[in-house]
Amino acid sequence: MSYRSKSTSVFLLMILIPAVTPDRANSKFVFTHFNTDNGDGIHSKFYIFTLGLLTSQYTITGYDASAHMLEETKDADKNGPKGIISSIGVSIIVEWGYILGITFAVNNIPELLSEDNDVGGYAIAQIFYQGFKSRYGNGVGGIICLGIPAIAIYFCGMSSVTSNSRMVYAFSTDGAMPLSPLWHKVNKQEVPLNSVWLSAVIAFLMALPSLGSAVAFQAMVSNLDSSNRSIHRLCLANLLQSHIGQKILHSNTY
Repeated sequence: MSYRSKSTSVFLLMILIPAVTPDRANSKFVFTHFNTDNGDGIHSKFYIFTLGLLTSQYTITGYDASAHMLEETKDADKNGPKGIISSIGVSIIVEWGYILGITFAVNNIPELLSEDNDVGGYAIAQIFYQGFKSRYGNGVGGIICLGIPAIAIYFCGMSSVTSNSRMVYAFSTDGAMPLSPLWHKVNKQEVPLNSVWLSAVIAFLMALPSLGSAVAFQAMVSNLDSSNRSIHRLCLANLLQSHIGQKILHSNTY
């Protein structure tokens, strides 16, 4: 799915959902309200703000996929950086607008989070469902709209598997993976099909804990995300150290 089609879908939601919701939130609520009365004992506005940032940061992940796909990209020296920068820019603008549109449709936070609501406590689904139900008497339109983020999540998963399979291929090419000769084989279309299937199977197995315990799955995903951030910081630190070291070496040479 291209950036254009995904952006169009998000723009549709950010306009449609607040438009069909009869009792919309005002600007003061959207930009200044903190849900300190949340029943979880979290009353610090700063802490709630940081949790909000943690949630929104997921919209700008995945930009490194451009780097993993460079071997299959035409004019990679130009299009690779363009892909990374454009993915970050588009995500920041479009997803910020999406979050604003959804927040304007919020009118009852306790009801959104209650497990006794129409959709069992899933806040985004409740916003969509309740908006159409309040306007038209039923929430069928909200259920249909949920198909857009569902399709987006599917493509995000496909992108993650694709990116991971290319990393498996790269590592196995250097002999750094168990059974490396198997994983770095490519088919007639020059696709590392074995690496793709390995990545898909691992992703499927990692999703299985969610069927038994959502808490266990969320804990695993949180740890993986923290590890991912740590790896990016480590790579950045090594890059800066290498760059600074080369400048010092170059200056000492003269």
